[in-house]
Amino acid sequence: MEGTRLGGYTILRTLGAGGQGTVYLAAAPDGGQVAVKVLHAVPEDGSAERFLREAEVLPEVASFCAAQVLGFGVADGVPYIASEYVEGPTLQALVRERGPLAGGPLRSVAVGTITALSAIHRAGVVHLDFKPANVILGRDGPRVIDFGIARAVDAEATGTGAVGTPTYMAPEQLGETPPGPAADVFAWAATVVFAASGTPPFGADTVPAVLNRLLRGQPDLGPLTGDLREVVAACLVKDPLARPASSDVLLRLLGRAPAASRRIGRRILVAGAALAVAAAAAGVAVWASRPEPPRSSGPPSAAFTSVEVPELPGFLHEHASDPVRLTSFSVSTSVTSIRSYVRSRDSFAPTGRQRHPVVSPDGTTLAEVNWAPRSAADGNAVTFTRDGATFAVPTVEPPLAVRSPVWSGDGGRVLLTVWSEEGRTGFVLVDVAARRSAYVSVGSPETDFAFGPGATVTSGGVVYGADGTRSRAYDGMSSLVFSPSGRRYAGACASGICAPGPFRSSGEVIGWFNEDTLIVRDGRRVLAVDATSGATRRTLADLNSDQETIIHYS
Repeated sequence: MEGTRLGGYTILRTLGAGGQGTVYLAAAPDGGQVAVKVLHAVPEDGSAERFLREAEVLPEVASFCAAQVLGFGVADGVPYIASEYVEGPTLQALVRERGPLAGGPLRSVAVGTITALSAIHRAGVVHLDFKPANVILGRDGPRVIDFGIARAVDAEATGTGAVGTPTYMAPEQLGETPPGPAADVFAWAATVVFAASGTPPFGADTVPAVLNRLLRGQPDLGPLTGDLREVVAACLVKDPLARPASSDVLLRLLGRAPAASRRIGRRILVAGAALAVAAAAAGVAVWASRPEPPRSSGPPSAAFTSVEVPELPGFLHEHASDPVRLTSFSVSTSVTSIRSYVRSRDSFAPTGRQRHPVVSPDGTTLAEVNWAPRSAADGNAVTFTRDGATFAVPTVEPPLAVRSPVWSGDGGRVLLTVWSEEGRTGFVLVDVAARRSAYVSVGSPETDFAFGPGATVTSGGVVYGADGTRSRAYDGMSSLVFSPSGRRYAGACASGICAPGPFRSSGEVIGWFNEDTLIVRDGRRVLAVDATSGATRRTLADLNSDQETIIHYS
């Protein structure tokens, strides 16, 4: 293909080839050099459209840890991805030429690559072929390449064939259920073992022998020691639900949090020790595993299961691949009485009266504030419950009060709106790990606060920095809700809902289902709405009452 043009890039020479396609060095329109991977042709069944839909999130991954995706497209039925060209050997080539790594260089590779995977997963992408050959040791540190390509090319694989390299594949990649981020964590651990020993943890002889050890044997961790050995071992367990998340692994390697094996899946904690005991006595599990990975983009599954929730009252309509579920709600039964409920698998357990609960994005932690803090014993404190343990973080003092708790996307912070008799006065940010809060005064906020992209917060159509400075205003918007990546927004406008143009004449945006789909409450129905066309993709809930109800999805 040398000398040909592809999507505006001029192919210069071949850099390498693999199972997914061929990588070329190419010249960009501005004269710079890029790497263009030309992938194998996709069948004539809409796969090209799925590739483009899935690939839209790839440029959102931070470039400090992964080769930045610069462009993508489909030419003559063949998909391609153009990315930043990073000079340097692959981890595989370096180890084979110079021998295994140890000490600082090994830890640098381990931390740099898990940082990349954490960023990739946060963007809603799964790598699915993480291995030493896809780690380039550039001048500024390790960079991960080819992220998301397997999922982008085969976005709806259902077990028709394993995707990946056998020596670095997770056991679930051999099954019928599409793998998720936990498979990347497994592959990362196998790559670290290779970097330290020169051999993958399950060997590198014949494919049948490797797969047999992968499914039935124990990994050989080679010379790894200390916390790195412990973390790698936790990541190589067979059960994907028992592996730590990539973000947890990173924190452990930075000395900030444990990364032990876990069994939580999409676990939803019930509130308080007494409630946990009651749930156990009733035989109710407090975590719910997801047999399918969440759909991080595209329309929700058309199939669903209906679950009756008498406490709403109403019905939830859910599928195993839904990235979010209704995890808590509050019902106003009278002017002076509000009852709240928290999810425990497919049932909802009541919290204390006059409590407003919200569940963290990973389902592990419950945060609660008082609906009427001035008359409550603990006032404006935020109470957190995790693994049966409870702690409280104080916020502001009366006559100020806090309300409307919101979790950050990474589960590290809780945002609260501060108000007084005169109206809203600002917001409080709670650092959950540090167990401390900070009050930020803001002049005349329009609505309760929500998280915006990065470290920002929003009120009305205005975006504020974490210090309360006004950074941007969205004309015509009276509320803003940003997508998981932060690159899309929707909210209330004069014509109803805008995203950013006029979108829907009725309803209220209460969140994002995934990168392409909004959660809209319209009367008694909660809908999954396409964020481009405005079409209703699926009903998420039917609320069979006119009582005032506040619902939270996470």
